[in-house]
Amino acid sequence: MIVCNTTYHIDCSVSGEFLDWIKDTYLPQALDGGMVSTPRLMRMMGHNEGGACFALQFEAPTLGQLQRWNQAVGKRLHQQLTERFGAKVAGFTTFMENIEI
Repeated sequence: MIVCNTTYHIDCSVSGEFLDWIKDTYLPQALDGGMVSTPRLMRMMGHNEGGACFALQFEAPTLGQLQRWNQAVGKRLHQQLTERFGAKVAGFTTFMENIEI
């Protein structure tokens, strides 16, 4: 299983609006088509200097499928996020492989 993790730093002035947008707009579009699944949104504790930090995760069965999702959907959603929130939201994405222990 491959995990796509995007960590966001959100300006306090838009944190509520950001969460609403993630739930109402981003997630439905991200999950449409079934390329990714199992969304998780977590608030990072102790990282709130000047704003809030969140981690948004999805799973995909293979790296190739996750890369196709990122090219087809992820980039479009990132552009929408940037157009809506500008510099008040910053993020970075990491692909990770789940290792069974």
